[in-house]
Amino acid sequence: MKLSTSLLLPAFVGAAAAVSDASVYIFQRDELPTFSSPPSLTLEQARLVFAQRLGASAYHGLGDATESTVSYINSFGGRRESLFEDAVDDTVAELVLIVEGVSSKTAQPLIDEWSSIKPAFTISKSPSMTANKKLAFDLNEQCGQGKLNCPLQDAINPSALSCWNGRSKVIHFDLIRAKNGLAQLMSAQQRLIRFARKEEVNVVIVLMPESSRTSKSPSNPYGQYETVSQSPIGRRQAEEPMIDDASTASKYRNKQVKVSDSPDNSTFEPITGVPPLCHSSLDACMSATKNCSGHGECYKKFGNAKDVGDSQGACFACGCIATNATYTWAKGEKKLHTLEYWGGAACQKKDVSGPFWLIFIFSVVMIGVVGWAIGLLFSIGEEKLPGVIGAGVSSKTR
Repeated sequence: MKLSTSLLLPAFVGAAAAVSDASVYIFQRDELPTFSSPPSLTLEQARLVFAQRLGASAYHGLGDATESTVSYINSFGGRRESLFEDAVDDTVAELVLIVEGVSSKTAQPLIDEWSSIKPAFTISKSPSMTANKKLAFDLNEQCGQGKLNCPLQDAINPSALSCWNGRSKVIHFDLIRAKNGLAQLMSAQQRLIRFARKEEVNVVIVLMPESSRTSKSPSNPYGQYETVSQSPIGRRQAEEPMIDDASTASKYRNKQVKVSDSPDNSTFEPITGVPPLCHSSLDACMSATKNCSGHGECYKKFGNAKDVGDSQGACFACGCIATNATYTWAKGEKKLHTLEYWGGAACQKKDVSGPFWLIFIFSVVMIGVVGWAIGLLFSIGEEKLPGVIGAGVSSKTR
């Protein structure tokens, strides 16, 4: 659904038309696909959609996902990066707000004030509040968010650094237990409107019906997925960096496809020896790698909020970026501008894998073509001449 002036106003109105179903509203800058009626997702499908939007999909395997599950992820999982396009400008924060205890008794003023709109989708058989709180806690850990106790007004504001550790966050709000919960929610929606209009936050609002508050749910209603404590360190290194400060992670992901602004990287002394892959602190990384040889910058590869300073659980490494290179010839009259890519633990090695594979494949193809041509010539030369080459020719009789 495309963002408009009155889009977010009735966001909280459609409080679970079905008694056991939860309504989910999505407000973002990109238009969502339209359905004649909101599709009903299972709890596992909803979890995969939330994880995709929050950038925590590495912890949530698809397994034997059906075509419909993949279709829902593509439709509601937010904008995805393409291999053939520049990286998406990661300046819009992602917020998932789970509201518990929505009913005509607790939210009647909202229902009376706002008109209803169709939700993006519904969640069938919404689980208990305990299961929702656990999912919110796990997703926040996977996004690098620490456990921060902030009032709702500050919790929804991505500019409040004391309440946000990055650009993705899940908020679990209990409409019944919170002091003046309804008043807080009505006040918060005004700020969410402004944030959504300015394209500062993509908002996902999940309205959990009051009837499911104390319902009995299975042990894992949202299905199986990995938590931060269960994910092995080796896998953390191989996948997308899990960074304590998600804003630094976004900055690093964007810079991977941008050109370095450094005018001259030749002033950096070469790295001798084999530098380690991980460093205990940011200063140690910058010192040991000489600021990544001027071809990148140090970032926190993995670790959580407790891993600071020289903590053994933190890993700081170099993130390499492309640099400008200018070649001149014809006595400086002609210039060629190109990009150079770097690799290695300190970004000290020029990435020549592209030219290498181009030359290698070209050489193999040419050797094959020349060998085939030579073999063809030999096969033609070895053919026997026909035995009747002199037939019909006789000597002159005398």
